[in-house]
Amino acid sequence: MEGKDREMKGIVYEGPNILGLQEVGDVSPGPGEVKLRVRACGICGSDVHGYLGITGRRLPPMIMGHEFAGEVAELGQGVDQWKKGDRVAVYPVDFCGRCEMCRKGDVHLCLNKRAFGVLDVDGAFAEYICVPAKCCFRVADQIPYSIGTLMEPLAVSYRGVEHAGDLTGRTVLIVGAGTIGLLALACVKMKGAAKIILSDLSDYRLGIAREMGADVTVNPGNSGWKAQILAQTGGKGVDVAIEAVGAAPTVQQAMAALRFGGRAIWIGNNKPFVDVDMQEIVTRELSIQGSFLYGYEEFKTVVGLVNQGRIHVAPLISREVSMEETPAYFEKLAKDPGSLIKVVMVD
Repeated sequence: MEGKDREMKGIVYEGPNILGLQEVGDVSPGPGEVKLRVRACGICGSDVHGYLGITGRRLPPMIMGHEFAGEVAELGQGVDQWKKGDRVAVYPVDFCGRCEMCRKGDVHLCLNKRAFGVLDVDGAFAEYICVPAKCCFRVADQIPYSIGTLMEPLAVSYRGVEHAGDLTGRTVLIVGAGTIGLLALACVKMKGAAKIILSDLSDYRLGIAREMGADVTVNPGNSGWKAQILAQTGGKGVDVAIEAVGAAPTVQQAMAALRFGGRAIWIGNNKPFVDVDMQEIVTRELSIQGSFLYGYEEFKTVVGLVNQGRIHVAPLISREVSMEETPAYFEKLAKDPGSLIKVVMVD
């Protein structure tokens, strides 16, 4: 962890299932950086997996947290586009701007990137964090900081939905009502789909989906889920299926629900291998598009859409908690998430 003589509070990951509030070294902005007072930081599913020590993507001791928004507290040398008190959401990848991928515009694939809250790079479950000024995007005054934390997962969903092309008048199935699936729902609704069907095993999450505008919800744990989808599509199947889980059963469901010539977008990324019916894909001429993370411009776009009130995401936030409460919610999300979708640490 970066440290100075002063101290601040931070939530330190020290090893599998070991997470606690500690005094840690304060941070100071370098050239081109801003120091932010962290006002909100969301707990991502990848953070929970990191807490459990099952991914190798969190190297203790470190501070997690890559979904965050804050208030500019101090300016580093050469920063003139921001001032103290500005409200910002953060693109959580420090990219070099010089490598082959950056020159192509794919800064999320930067060969020299540092992702905040990942590996050994400290993130935002702390009072303060220093980030490049170029990674900050203004959050409108009417948007709560807690909503600002959703910009990062929203960008993931937005990129996936963009792969589907024009959705005007189309029927879309979204498989999975977790954070990414529900944010995909918000994006699909904005793009004017004629009918949105959402599938999940949790009736609670399906209720949130209806609140966010899903036209039809299906629980595949009940018999006849495919018949329900066919009944909603005149027996043809859906035009587009967005898979937002990343496991064999949900991938299979997404593919089985497609009409002839339909298109699947795979955003889910949980399992390295899944079984699919290749003959169905070939003989029905189905297409599959993978979608990974998001780019700088996509992050900028979703911040603008939220600021303009064009995408509504508030129903995803299940609980706002203090820094002191946050470690206990990591444990709860790991073992018994219940009716929790997105838990956000707020100041």
